Amino acid sequence: MSNKSVTIHELASLAGVSIASVSRALNGKPGISEALRARIISLSEEINYKPNVMARQLISGKTPVVALCMPPSPYEFSDRPYFVHLYQALTLYLHRKGLVPVLFAYENIEDVFSQACSAILLGAAEDDRPEIFDRQKFPCVTLETGVGASVVTDEANGMYKLTHYLFKKGRKNLLFLGENIDISTSQGRLRGYRKAVAELGLQENFDNVPSQISSSLSAYRQMMGHFQSSEPFPYDAVVCANDELAVGVIQAAEDAGYKVPEDISVTGFDDLPRFSNKITTIHQDIPKIAEAAVSLLSEQLDGLPPRVVEVMTRLVSRESA
Repeated sequence: MSNKSVTIHELASLAGVSIASVSRALNGKPGISEALRARIISLSEEINYKPNVMARQLISGKTPVVALCMPPSPYEFSDRPYFVHLYQALTLYLHRKGLVPVLFAYENIEDVFSQACSAILLGAAEDDRPEIFDRQKFPCVTLETGVGASVVTDEANGMYKLTHYLFKKGRKNLLFLGENIDISTSQGRLRGYRKAVAELGLQENFDNVPSQISSSLSAYRQMMGHFQSSEPFPYDAVVCANDELAVGVIQAAEDAGYKVPEDISVTGFDDLPRFSNKITTIHQDIPKIAEAAVSLLSEQLDGLPPRVVEVMTRLVSRESA
């Protein structure tokens, strides 16, 4: 079976019938023989014909659906506050365009092609979703990949600036705390940290928190292991890959008798509401990311060439560092 998307014009040509006959066959409408209907349906399956869902929805009066596609495990929508805030912002901008967002798990990605007109791929994990959509010639926008139509942030530069900020505050022994740092979601931030410590002549120090139900709880447990060790804690700052980790680190430090930021500075990344109230962090403009993604998606639906949009970050200084 071919992986290339086929148009209704090509299907009609291959079947030797009109486009109207193809439409009647696939939509169960009268006006053609059952033998012809069966032949057209069989041919459509053989050549992997996918109807243009957006056109079909517009013709029927239904609102076009945009699939918001989650990356594969270990990412779960309800466990990631960043995705929740991004979803809310995307919903606002999609509704303004007359589009309806529907969340699709990675396991249900094949359903997107029959139920949606386009897609936004959430998460920066390196996986096969962009290739799957490209094979189907399906309009989509990615986040943080920088490939095709994509919205990226200058997260590496943000972490670079944050690391220099800590150095200017007198911090010399910095621990980078990441979450599954072997996958690409932490790589940009890790690059920024590594570039800064190399310039400053500092030693690189890394710790990895395995992704579980709660990033904050996982970070808390990880750090308590360090704090309860017989050896003194050797770092004067913990540079966290996101705000959720920073919350856990601060709680663990305080429970272990350390003062933040007097004894240990702690920083986050994302500037998420509820999590970052007192945390020095890097602000990501989530509404602007969502607006850019929807704008790029509109361009894809209009047949315009793909482009990359970069959204800048900024440092926010608060009580934790």
